[in-house]
Amino acid sequence: MSLQSGGFFMADDIRALTGVRGVAAAIIVVYHFGDVQLATGGTGSFFRIPYGYLLVDMFFMLSGYVMALNYRETFQHLTGKVFANFMLKRIARLYPAYFVIGLFYVAKIAAGLSGEKLEMYSAWDWFGNLFMLSGWGLYIFPIIGVAWAASAEMGSYLLLPLLMPWTQSRQRWIALLAVVAALVGIYAVSITGRGSGGPLDVVNGNSLYPMLRAVCGFALGLAIFRFGNIVDRLSATMQDILVIAIPLAIIAVGIADASDRLMYLLYIPLVAVLSRDGRMAQLLFGNRLVYRLGIISYSIYLIHPLFVSFTIRSWRHFGQTDGNYIAFSLIAFAVIWALAEVSYRLVEMPGRHALMRLFAPKRPMASVT
Repeated sequence: MSLQSGGFFMADDIRALTGVRGVAAAIIVVYHFGDVQLATGGTGSFFRIPYGYLLVDMFFMLSGYVMALNYRETFQHLTGKVFANFMLKRIARLYPAYFVIGLFYVAKIAAGLSGEKLEMYSAWDWFGNLFMLSGWGLYIFPIIGVAWAASAEMGSYLLLPLLMPWTQSRQRWIALLAVVAALVGIYAVSITGRGSGGPLDVVNGNSLYPMLRAVCGFALGLAIFRFGNIVDRLSATMQDILVIAIPLAIIAVGIADASDRLMYLLYIPLVAVLSRDGRMAQLLFGNRLVYRLGIISYSIYLIHPLFVSFTIRSWRHFGQTDGNYIAFSLIAFAVIWALAEVSYRLVEMPGRHALMRLFAPKRPMASVT
Protein backbone atom coordinates (compact mmCIF):
# COMPACT_ATOMS: atom_id res chain seq x y z
CA MET A 1 0.00 0.00 0.00
CA SER A 2 1.32 3.47 -0.75
CA LEU A 3 0.49 6.02 1.89
CA GLN A 4 0.81 9.54 0.58
CA SER A 5 2.24 10.94 3.76
CA GLY A 6 4.23 13.75 2.32
CA GLY A 7 4.59 11.55 -0.69
CA PHE A 8 6.18 8.57 1.01
CA PHE A 9 5.80 4.86 0.60
CA MET A 10 4.39 2.98 3.55
CA ALA A 11 4.75 -0.76 3.85
CA ASP A 12 1.85 -1.40 6.19
CA ASP A 13 -1.72 -0.74 5.14
CA ILE A 14 -3.24 1.77 7.56
CA ARG A 15 -6.08 2.89 5.37
CA ALA A 16 -7.51 5.38 7.86
CA LEU A 17 -4.27 7.36 7.91
CA THR A 18 -4.20 7.46 4.12
CA GLY A 19 -7.82 8.55 4.04
CA VAL A 20 -7.49 11.30 6.63
CA ARG A 21 -4.63 12.71 4.59
CA GLY A 22 -6.96 12.87 1.60
CA VAL A 23 -9.63 14.60 3.69
CA ALA A 24 -7.02 17.08 4.93
CA ALA A 25 -5.90 17.84 1.37
CA ALA A 26 -9.50 18.38 0.25
CA ILE A 27 -10.18 20.76 3.13
CA ILE A 28 -7.03 22.73 2.32
CA VAL A 29 -8.24 23.10 -1.27
CA VAL A 30 -11.60 24.45 -0.13
CA TYR A 31 -9.83 26.71 2.38
CA HIS A 32 -7.65 28.27 -0.31
CA PHE A 33 -10.66 28.82 -2.56
CA GLY A 34 -12.59 30.42 0.30
CA ASP A 35 -11.69 34.10 0.02
CA VAL A 36 -11.42 36.33 -3.06
CA GLN A 37 -10.48 39.95 -3.54
CA LEU A 38 -13.52 41.94 -4.63
CA ALA A 39 -13.21 44.47 -7.47
CA THR A 40 -14.82 47.06 -5.21
CA GLY A 41 -12.27 46.40 -2.49
CA GLY A 42 -12.29 44.08 0.47
CA THR A 43 -12.66 40.31 0.53
CA GLY A 44 -15.56 38.01 -0.20
CA SER A 45 -15.74 34.80 1.80
CA PHE A 46 -17.46 31.85 0.10
CA PHE A 47 -16.09 28.85 1.98
CA ARG A 48 -15.14 29.51 5.57
CA ILE A 49 -12.86 26.84 7.02
CA PRO A 50 -11.69 28.08 10.44
CA TYR A 51 -8.00 27.38 10.94
CA GLY A 52 -7.91 25.46 7.67
CA TYR A 53 -4.19 26.08 7.40
CA LEU A 54 -3.63 23.67 10.29
CA LEU A 55 -4.34 20.67 8.09
CA VAL A 56 -0.75 21.07 6.86
CA ASP A 57 0.36 20.31 10.41
CA MET A 58 -1.58 17.07 10.27
CA PHE A 59 0.51 16.18 7.21
CA PHE A 60 3.64 16.65 9.30
CA MET A 61 2.30 14.45 12.11
CA LEU A 62 1.27 11.73 9.66
CA SER A 63 4.69 11.79 8.04
CA GLY A 64 6.41 11.46 11.40
CA TYR A 65 4.21 8.52 12.33
CA VAL A 66 4.88 6.77 9.03
CA MET A 67 8.63 7.25 9.32
CA ALA A 68 8.63 5.74 12.82
CA LEU A 69 6.51 2.82 11.63
CA ASN A 70 8.76 2.05 8.68
CA TYR A 71 12.22 3.05 9.84
CA ARG A 72 12.41 2.77 13.62
CA GLU A 73 14.45 -0.41 13.51
CA THR A 74 16.53 0.77 10.55
CA PHE A 75 17.61 3.90 12.41
CA GLN A 76 18.75 1.84 15.38
CA HIS A 77 21.64 0.62 13.21
CA LEU A 78 22.06 3.66 11.01
CA THR A 79 25.06 4.07 8.74
CA GLY A 80 25.87 6.75 6.22
CA LYS A 81 25.04 4.44 3.35
CA VAL A 82 21.68 3.48 4.86
CA PHE A 83 20.77 7.12 5.49
CA ALA A 84 21.75 8.11 1.94
CA ASN A 85 19.46 5.41 0.57
CA PHE A 86 16.69 6.60 2.90
CA MET A 87 17.00 10.18 1.62
CA LEU A 88 17.09 8.97 -1.98
CA LYS A 89 13.73 7.27 -1.44
CA ARG A 90 12.27 10.43 0.06
CA ILE A 91 13.54 12.60 -2.79
CA ALA A 92 12.35 10.08 -5.37
CA ARG A 93 8.87 10.21 -3.89
CA LEU A 94 8.60 13.98 -3.53
CA TYR A 95 10.63 15.55 -6.29
CA PRO A 96 9.15 14.29 -9.61
CA ALA A 97 5.69 15.74 -8.99
CA TYR A 98 7.18 18.88 -7.47
CA PHE A 99 9.37 19.47 -10.52
CA VAL A 100 6.81 18.69 -13.22
CA ILE A 101 3.96 20.60 -11.57
CA GLY A 102 6.37 23.45 -10.93
CA LEU A 103 6.90 23.75 -14.70
CA PHE A 104 3.18 24.48 -15.07
CA TYR A 105 3.49 27.27 -12.51
CA VAL A 106 6.38 28.72 -14.50
CA ALA A 107 4.32 28.51 -17.70
CA LYS A 108 1.41 30.23 -15.99
CA ILE A 109 3.66 33.07 -14.84
CA ALA A 110 5.25 33.38 -18.31
CA ALA A 111 1.79 33.55 -19.93
CA GLY A 112 0.80 36.46 -17.70
CA LEU A 113 -1.93 34.47 -15.97
CA SER A 114 -0.46 34.97 -12.53
CA GLY A 115 0.17 37.98 -10.33
CA GLU A 116 3.92 37.39 -10.60
CA LYS A 117 6.43 37.93 -13.37
CA LEU A 118 9.48 35.83 -14.16
CA GLU A 119 11.63 38.93 -13.66
CA MET A 120 10.67 38.93 -9.99
CA TYR A 121 12.75 35.81 -9.38
CA SER A 122 16.45 36.18 -8.71
CA ALA A 123 19.08 33.58 -9.53
CA TRP A 124 18.97 32.56 -5.86
CA ASP A 125 15.20 32.11 -6.09
CA TRP A 126 15.54 29.84 -9.12
CA PHE A 127 18.26 27.82 -7.42
CA GLY A 128 16.23 27.46 -4.22
CA ASN A 129 13.08 26.45 -6.07
CA LEU A 130 14.93 23.95 -8.22
CA PHE A 131 16.40 22.23 -5.18
CA MET A 132 13.23 22.46 -3.09
CA LEU A 133 14.63 24.82 -0.43
CA SER A 134 11.80 27.36 -0.14
CA GLY A 135 10.78 26.21 3.35
CA TRP A 136 14.22 26.43 4.92
CA GLY A 137 14.26 30.10 5.91
CA LEU A 138 16.71 31.01 3.14
CA TYR A 139 14.76 34.03 1.78
CA ILE A 140 13.66 32.16 -1.35
CA PHE A 141 10.61 33.46 -3.21
CA PRO A 142 8.58 30.31 -3.99
CA ILE A 143 7.19 29.40 -7.39
CA ILE A 144 4.74 26.97 -5.77
CA GLY A 145 3.67 28.78 -2.63
CA VAL A 146 2.27 25.74 -0.85
CA ALA A 147 5.43 23.73 -1.54
CA TRP A 148 7.07 25.31 1.52
CA ALA A 149 5.49 22.43 3.47
CA ALA A 150 7.06 19.70 1.33
CA SER A 151 10.37 21.55 1.46
CA ALA A 152 10.26 21.91 5.25
CA GLU A 153 9.28 18.27 5.57
CA MET A 154 12.35 17.32 3.54
CA GLY A 155 14.36 19.18 6.14
CA SER A 156 12.68 17.10 8.81
CA TYR A 157 13.93 13.94 7.13
CA LEU A 158 17.46 15.25 7.28
CA LEU A 159 16.99 15.70 11.02
CA LEU A 160 15.52 12.24 11.50
CA PRO A 161 18.78 10.72 12.82
CA LEU A 162 18.49 13.20 15.71
CA LEU A 163 14.72 13.02 16.18
CA MET A 164 14.29 9.25 16.05
CA PRO A 165 16.45 8.32 19.08
CA TRP A 166 14.76 10.89 21.31
CA THR A 167 11.16 10.19 20.34
CA GLN A 168 11.59 6.41 20.22
CA SER A 169 13.70 6.07 23.35
CA ARG A 170 12.90 3.08 25.55
CA GLN A 171 13.17 5.43 28.51
CA ARG A 172 9.74 6.96 28.70
CA TRP A 173 10.87 10.22 30.25
CA ILE A 174 13.21 10.93 27.33
CA ALA A 175 10.42 10.43 24.79
CA LEU A 176 8.12 12.62 26.91
CA LEU A 177 10.81 15.28 27.01
CA ALA A 178 10.88 15.22 23.20
CA VAL A 179 7.10 15.74 23.17
CA VAL A 180 7.39 18.70 25.53
CA ALA A 181 10.15 20.20 23.39
CA ALA A 182 8.00 19.86 20.26
CA LEU A 183 5.01 21.50 21.94
CA VAL A 184 7.19 24.33 23.22
CA GLY A 185 8.45 24.80 19.67
CA ILE A 186 4.91 25.00 18.32
CA TYR A 187 4.01 27.54 21.00
CA ALA A 188 7.08 29.57 20.03
CA VAL A 189 5.90 29.63 16.42
CA SER A 190 2.42 30.75 17.48
CA ILE A 191 3.66 33.81 19.40
CA THR A 192 5.96 35.16 16.69
CA GLY A 193 3.24 37.38 15.22
CA ARG A 194 4.18 36.13 11.75
CA GLY A 195 1.01 34.12 11.15
CA SER A 196 -1.13 35.36 8.26
CA GLY A 197 -4.41 33.48 8.72
CA GLY A 198 -3.84 32.85 12.43
CA PRO A 199 -1.07 32.51 15.04
CA LEU A 200 0.25 29.20 13.66
CA ASP A 201 -0.11 30.09 9.98
CA VAL A 202 3.59 30.89 9.67
CA VAL A 203 4.80 30.11 6.13
CA ASN A 204 7.03 32.96 5.04
CA GLY A 205 10.46 31.75 3.97
CA ASN A 206 12.35 34.66 5.53
CA SER A 207 12.70 32.88 8.86
CA LEU A 208 13.24 29.40 10.26
CA TYR A 209 9.81 29.33 11.90
CA PRO A 210 8.09 27.38 9.07
CA MET A 211 10.84 24.78 9.35
CA LEU A 212 10.42 24.70 13.13
CA ARG A 213 6.68 24.23 12.63
CA ALA A 214 7.32 21.25 10.37
CA VAL A 215 9.98 19.64 12.55
CA CYS A 216 7.83 19.93 15.68
CA GLY A 217 4.82 18.36 13.94
CA PHE A 218 7.06 15.65 12.56
CA ALA A 219 8.48 14.95 16.03
CA LEU A 220 4.97 14.71 17.47
CA GLY A 221 4.08 12.17 14.78
CA LEU A 222 7.10 10.12 15.77
CA ALA A 223 6.01 10.33 19.40
CA ILE A 224 2.46 9.27 18.54
CA PHE A 225 3.94 6.04 17.25
CA ARG A 226 6.06 5.66 20.40
CA PHE A 227 3.06 6.04 22.72
CA GLY A 228 0.50 4.33 20.49
CA ASN A 229 0.05 1.49 22.94
CA ILE A 230 -1.97 3.87 25.12
CA VAL A 231 -4.75 3.71 22.51
CA ASP A 232 -4.54 -0.10 22.54
CA ARG A 233 -5.65 -0.09 26.16
CA LEU A 234 -9.02 1.29 25.06
CA SER A 235 -11.79 -1.02 23.93
CA ALA A 236 -12.70 -1.16 20.25
CA THR A 237 -15.98 0.58 21.08
CA MET A 238 -14.21 3.44 22.84
CA GLN A 239 -11.83 3.83 19.91
CA ASP A 240 -14.80 4.03 17.55
CA ILE A 241 -16.38 6.69 19.76
CA LEU A 242 -13.18 8.74 19.72
CA VAL A 243 -12.98 8.53 15.91
CA ILE A 244 -16.31 10.40 15.87
CA ALA A 245 -15.87 12.56 18.97
CA ILE A 246 -12.47 14.07 18.17
CA PRO A 247 -13.43 15.40 14.69
CA LEU A 248 -16.62 16.80 16.23
CA ALA A 249 -14.51 18.52 18.89
CA ILE A 250 -12.27 19.93 16.14
CA ILE A 251 -15.32 21.27 14.31
CA ALA A 252 -16.66 22.77 17.55
CA VAL A 253 -13.36 24.56 18.17
CA GLY A 254 -13.52 25.98 14.66
CA ILE A 255 -17.13 27.12 14.94
CA ALA A 256 -16.42 28.76 18.29
CA ASP A 257 -13.32 30.39 16.79
CA ALA A 258 -11.58 29.36 19.98
CA SER A 259 -7.90 28.79 19.29
CA ASP A 260 -5.78 27.26 16.56
CA ARG A 261 -3.45 25.96 19.27
CA LEU A 262 -6.31 24.03 20.84
CA MET A 263 -7.29 22.59 17.47
CA TYR A 264 -3.65 21.65 16.85
CA LEU A 265 -3.59 19.66 20.09
CA LEU A 266 -6.71 17.76 19.04
CA TYR A 267 -4.92 16.49 15.94
CA ILE A 268 -2.57 14.46 18.15
CA PRO A 269 -5.19 12.07 19.60
CA LEU A 270 -6.96 11.96 16.22
CA VAL A 271 -3.86 10.63 14.46
CA ALA A 272 -3.26 8.24 17.36
CA VAL A 273 -6.72 6.67 17.26
CA LEU A 274 -6.85 6.52 13.46
CA SER A 275 -3.51 4.73 13.45
CA ARG A 276 -5.24 1.70 15.01
CA ASP A 277 -7.41 1.40 11.88
CA GLY A 278 -10.50 0.35 13.79
CA ARG A 279 -14.01 -0.26 12.48
CA MET A 280 -15.20 3.35 12.54
CA ALA A 281 -11.85 4.61 11.28
CA GLN A 282 -12.16 2.23 8.34
CA LEU A 283 -15.74 3.27 7.69
CA LEU A 284 -15.10 7.03 7.71
CA PHE A 285 -11.53 7.32 6.46
CA GLY A 286 -10.64 3.95 4.99
CA ASN A 287 -13.48 3.61 2.51
CA ARG A 288 -12.60 3.30 -1.16
CA LEU A 289 -13.37 6.90 -2.17
CA VAL A 290 -11.59 8.63 0.72
CA TYR A 291 -8.68 6.20 0.58
CA ARG A 292 -8.11 6.99 -3.11
CA LEU A 293 -8.24 10.68 -2.30
CA GLY A 294 -5.44 10.08 0.17
CA ILE A 295 -3.36 8.22 -2.42
CA ILE A 296 -3.36 11.24 -4.76
CA SER A 297 -3.32 13.89 -2.01
CA TYR A 298 0.25 15.07 -2.64
CA SER A 299 -0.54 15.99 -6.24
CA ILE A 300 -3.83 17.58 -5.15
CA TYR A 301 -1.92 19.74 -2.70
CA LEU A 302 0.61 20.92 -5.28
CA ILE A 303 -1.82 21.41 -8.16
CA HIS A 304 -4.76 23.20 -6.56
CA PRO A 305 -3.36 26.77 -6.33
CA LEU A 306 -3.05 26.81 -10.13
CA PHE A 307 -6.84 26.99 -10.39
CA VAL A 308 -7.71 29.61 -7.79
CA SER A 309 -7.08 32.43 -10.27
CA PHE A 310 -9.09 30.54 -12.93
CA THR A 311 -12.09 30.49 -10.62
CA ILE A 312 -11.75 34.16 -9.71
CA ARG A 313 -11.31 35.26 -13.34
CA SER A 314 -14.32 33.22 -14.47
CA TRP A 315 -16.43 34.56 -11.62
CA ARG A 316 -15.54 38.16 -12.47
CA HIS A 317 -16.19 37.60 -16.20
CA PHE A 318 -19.56 35.85 -15.92
CA GLY A 319 -20.97 37.80 -13.01
CA GLN A 320 -19.90 38.15 -9.40
CA THR A 321 -22.65 36.11 -7.82
CA ASP A 322 -22.32 33.48 -5.11
CA GLY A 323 -23.78 30.85 -7.43
CA ASN A 324 -21.24 31.54 -10.16
CA TYR A 325 -18.30 31.37 -7.80
CA ILE A 326 -19.47 28.10 -6.29
CA ALA A 327 -20.13 26.63 -9.75
CA PHE A 328 -16.68 27.55 -11.07
CA SER A 329 -15.09 26.29 -7.86
CA LEU A 330 -16.78 22.91 -8.31
CA ILE A 331 -15.48 22.76 -11.89
CA ALA A 332 -11.99 23.56 -10.60
CA PHE A 333 -12.25 20.89 -7.89
CA ALA A 334 -13.17 18.26 -10.49
CA VAL A 335 -10.27 19.27 -12.74
CA ILE A 336 -7.84 19.25 -9.81
CA TRP A 337 -8.96 15.74 -8.85
CA ALA A 338 -8.57 14.48 -12.42
CA LEU A 339 -5.15 16.06 -12.89
CA ALA A 340 -3.99 14.68 -9.54
CA GLU A 341 -4.84 11.18 -10.77
CA VAL A 342 -2.86 11.83 -13.94
CA SER A 343 0.05 13.21 -11.95
CA TYR A 344 0.08 10.24 -9.60
CA ARG A 345 -0.01 7.66 -12.39
CA LEU A 346 2.23 9.36 -14.95
CA VAL A 347 4.59 11.47 -12.83
CA GLU A 348 4.78 10.47 -9.17
CA MET A 349 5.06 6.70 -9.48
CA PRO A 350 7.09 6.51 -12.74
CA GLY A 351 9.33 9.32 -11.48
CA ARG A 352 10.02 7.50 -8.24
CA HIS A 353 10.93 4.28 -10.01
CA ALA A 354 13.11 6.11 -12.54
CA LEU A 355 15.13 7.95 -9.89
CA MET A 356 15.59 4.79 -7.86
CA ARG A 357 16.81 2.90 -10.93
CA LEU A 358 19.15 5.75 -11.80
CA PHE A 359 20.69 6.49 -8.41
CA ALA A 360 20.10 3.50 -6.13
CA PRO A 361 23.18 1.33 -5.54
CA LYS A 362 23.25 -1.59 -7.93
CA ARG A 363 23.18 -5.00 -6.31
CA PRO A 364 26.12 -7.14 -7.34
CA MET A 365 25.16 -9.98 -9.65
CA ALA A 366 25.70 -13.48 -8.37
CA SER A 367 28.63 -15.17 -9.99
CA VAL A 368 27.84 -18.05 -12.31
CA THR A 369 29.90 -21.22 -11.86
